Amino acid sequence: MGLAKYALGSYGHEIVALAAEDYFFKSKWMRAYFENFTNMAALDRRSGLRKAMEQAGEHFDRGRTVLIFPEGTRSTDGTMREFMPLIGHLVMTHRVDVLPLWLGGTHKALPKGVKVPIPRKRKVEVRIGPPLTIEQLERRTGGMKRADAYREVARLSHDAVAALRDGWQLDLEREPLTEGEGASGEAGETASLASARPGRKPNGVSQTQAIFDDLRGRFVPGAVDKPTSFYFSLGSAADGKWTLKLDAEQAQFEPGRPDGGKADCVLKTSVEIFEKIVRESYTPSVAEFMAGKVKSNDIALLQVFQRAFAL
Repeated sequence: MGLAKYALGSYGHEIVALAAEDYFFKSKWMRAYFENFTNMAALDRRSGLRKAMEQAGEHFDRGRTVLIFPEGTRSTDGTMREFMPLIGHLVMTHRVDVLPLWLGGTHKALPKGVKVPIPRKRKVEVRIGPPLTIEQLERRTGGMKRADAYREVARLSHDAVAALRDGWQLDLEREPLTEGEGASGEAGETASLASARPGRKPNGVSQTQAIFDDLRGRFVPGAVDKPTSFYFSLGSAADGKWTLKLDAEQAQFEPGRPDGGKADCVLKTSVEIFEKIVRESYTPSVAEFMAGKVKSNDIALLQVFQRAFAL
């Protein structure tokens, strides 16, 4: 819980974390501590689903952001389990968005039943994905029975976290409805998007190729005053090196390094950050440049690139 809240920065300060009442609140001293000195809220797992839903729903009704671990227990080997339908019920009943988080290494750093972190197993990682909005989820579950819709939301939430684990992001706006979605009683027959190969979209197009395909149709003629070349080096992806040549009339995309090995502007970053630049009009922060997550020989020309594609 602390790792998730830390990774979310200021957004995580006031998050309420749902915790098993029979584990964290089993004595009056534990209850006094967790109720008064943490943002943990008791979730009764023993009194049935209805009671648990009422307890969690109270926090949503108060406008709070709630941290949920939808597997229902901690992993002992790092393998993800199915998500319980409870998350689907809460999301659809209270009409809230889902922000997927994948936590890596926690099962080694603090195994289930251990009180003190293991000194040599403390490498942990958090990946945060784009939100699954209630509007997207309602479109995906249109026409389904309520129980099926709850399971489908749980499945999509699971797929979104699994995608982060595997190095890509689930985008419900870009992924077409698969056969069986949107029809009553057929949610269990849809293909799992999490089964796609890491770094690739389910249709076989690589994540990097898809980003540059998006750029091709977005060029703004006249946005560039003079011919300018860009070289993009995107992590360790097999197709992560691209050359872009711009002039006032057109944009030329070429896989690989530029002729002669030089370009006016060089950008080195990860596929994930570059995808945010292209698809979310994201501007890398000073901290990312200082940390080496984004490197460039000419930041001013990066602004030219953004202007040329109306990013």
